[in-house]
Amino acid sequence: MHHKIFNFQFSIFNCQRGAAAILMSFFVMMIIFLIALVVASIMLFEIKMSRGIANSIPAFYAADAGAEQCLYEARKTSGGCANVGGTVNYSLSNGAAVSATRITNQQIQSSGIFSQTKRKIQVDW
Repeated sequence: MHHKIFNFQFSIFNCQRGAAAILMSFFVMMIIFLIALVVASIMLFEIKMSRGIANSIPAFYAADAGAEQCLYEARKTSGGCANVGGTVNYSLSNGAAVSATRITNQQIQSSGIFSQTKRKIQVDW
């Protein structure tokens, strides 16, 4: 009879060891899941950053084109930027928008927007 009690206690010990193994594997899986989640969020952030950088180049060149147009009009003394406070607004064929303003007699401020990315430049001459 004592032998059966010993077997019963031994089987309980095996069940506890199995439960501990299940619990340990659950914690390991949770750690792996958290690491994967952190890596995925970092990758998404990097993708958004690279998209913003890619959109920055056309926005900058749109601002440059607006400044050049405004400078041209200021030098030929006709058009929107001929006088201080004059502006030039237009859209480019790539979808970028341009707005350039003559701030003073010798200063132009231009901004270019491409796909929600905005870049500004200032030209002094």
